[in-house]
Amino acid sequence: MINILFEELPDAVEVSGKFYKIVTDFRDWIAFFDMMADTEFDQKQKMSTALQWFTDEIPQNIVGAYNALIDFAACSGIRKNPENPHKNETVSEIPALSWLYYSVYVLGAFRQVYGINLTRIDFMHWWEFSALFEALPDDTPIKKRIAYRQIKISDIKDKERRKQVLKIKKAVAFPHEPVSAEKTGAIFSF
Repeated sequence: MINILFEELPDAVEVSGKFYKIVTDFRDWIAFFDMMADTEFDQKQKMSTALQWFTDEIPQNIVGAYNALIDFAACSGIRKNPENPHKNETVSEIPALSWLYYSVYVLGAFRQVYGINLTRIDFMHWWEFSALFEALPDDTPIKKRIAYRQIKISDIKDKERRKQVLKIKKAVAFPHEPVSAEKTGAIFSF
């Protein structure tokens, strides 16, 4: 683990004992997450597309390369894994963040809190961006939306509060395309 305050942020990942240069700008990594969330891609296509994040040379070990990119995306070099990953059982399993749908709130929060216009800066390392994003105050609209999306309705005992939270969750839900009859059939087939 590195100290982001004084150690240089990496521009390469290690695969099979060798370092390979990758893109590191936050925009590229937001695009990476969008690509990973794209349901049009299967896992093999995602692995293949992810190799585009290597700048000079693509490692021979494709699975190792893909895993190294996933670790970089997760900022594993600056974040310690939680000691008890099941510590907060009340958090739901639905995605709490979509870079696509919440981009305006991210833009606004960085401008509001840090005075940074993300559309005008030339470069910001993904890990720096991620650290700043994580440190955003809980009262920013983006952090409030994330918090509401993570609430498990079944854990709310008070009927009025549950109704209020359901209304908010509906307001902050990610839009989605209508599910076709074919997809619906596939979902319910056993």
